[in-house]
Amino acid sequence: MTKSNVNRGREKLLVNDIHKAKAILKNINWNFYQKGAFSPYEIRPFNCRKYHWFPATFVPEIPFTLIEVLTLPNAVVYDPFAGIGTTYFQALLLNRKPLTTEICRVAVEYMQSLFILFNPQLNLDALVDNVKQIINGFTQNIDYTANVSDNGSINSLVDKLKPWYHPKTFNQLSFLFISEHYCDDVKTKAAMRISLSAILKGLSCQEGGGSYVADNVLPKPWNIREKNALKRFLQHINLLVNGIKLHIKNTNQSYLDIYNEISNEKTIFYEDLRKERTISDNSVDLIVTSPPYPNMTDYVNSQRLSYYWLGLDPSIDLQLEIGARYRRSNKKALEMYSRDMQKVNRMLHKKIKSEGYLCYILPVFDKDNENNRTRSRVIKEVLLDLEQHGFDLECDFERIIPSRRRYHSLWATLKREKIYVYKKE
Repeated sequence: MTKSNVNRGREKLLVNDIHKAKAILKNINWNFYQKGAFSPYEIRPFNCRKYHWFPATFVPEIPFTLIEVLTLPNAVVYDPFAGIGTTYFQALLLNRKPLTTEICRVAVEYMQSLFILFNPQLNLDALVDNVKQIINGFTQNIDYTANVSDNGSINSLVDKLKPWYHPKTFNQLSFLFISEHYCDDVKTKAAMRISLSAILKGLSCQEGGGSYVADNVLPKPWNIREKNALKRFLQHINLLVNGIKLHIKNTNQSYLDIYNEISNEKTIFYEDLRKERTISDNSVDLIVTSPPYPNMTDYVNSQRLSYYWLGLDPSIDLQLEIGARYRRSNKKALEMYSRDMQKVNRMLHKKIKSEGYLCYILPVFDKDNENNRTRSRVIKEVLLDLEQHGFDLECDFERIIPSRRRYHSLWATLKREKIYVYKKE
């Protein structure tokens, strides 16, 4: 955010009165089992998870509700653990100014590309036509895989990516890699980048779940079977475009003004929050975030296929990850988590304006074993540390995690989480 914007933010706190806000928040069913009925003319929550597989993200209704109730238009809303941008895009649709930081470069690429497509002045139908023309250029008897391997500018880690796919599927993917790389239309390139990253896991022959990809378990030879990458890619392009059109069709001039304003600024940062230097102190009205849960999820490793396609080494980002599952065998993992989150608390206190709000979404562990009891104590340490840094707990709300989110064995025992609303003194 530019300095002029920060100075303007300091002049006025753009939040609602906490007493009125609490009265509204207490009457909300935070389980969101049944999606709310929206008028065709209303802005509704945008589900980033529908357009890219990314583990352990929260439902869009949570940040959408908190932003709408706690802040006023033009408020600065920050998510320090962005994931694939759930908070960011709810804030944008609600005419707030979003900021976000994230250490997973695949997620950063997704958010930056999605932001391009949220321009209400784009002709998204023309984008689909462009993609169809590109796909029609595929020729079955050309070895596109060799072209990717020989083209250093594309930079895909082909040797690491190839074993996950049937050769014919990977040849189609290679054609798409080349087409995306040389695409000179910004909006088409953005849509292709999102859709390619989104379909890589589903097209792979490792169908044992996301943890197998995270743990680098290659598919067995007998599971290698052909899948139509071009068909899947076009289906995803249509899904993505139709979803964006549905959400921005009801936006107004205020949305366009904010979009144009932040288009000239950097608002999505690849950055380690513990060492964050970009976002100015006392500049944020509201923080809404779901920090990593202790020893629960491998965010970076889950995206290894997209890292390989982008030519990126995931080990760099792995070192920055807080609470990663792969560290669970380390006896000091939970101690490290607590220490890292306390650093986060200190940093966030600097960023929020006086009397601004901080919302954490954190797990509630059933204390049925020593591991869960220890993790519960660590979460309590993190929350007590917030209060020691000058945050007052205004209210909290427990919600049940839907069973479909708990299909993964790592989440099988986690049935509840809490939304904490704090106010900075």
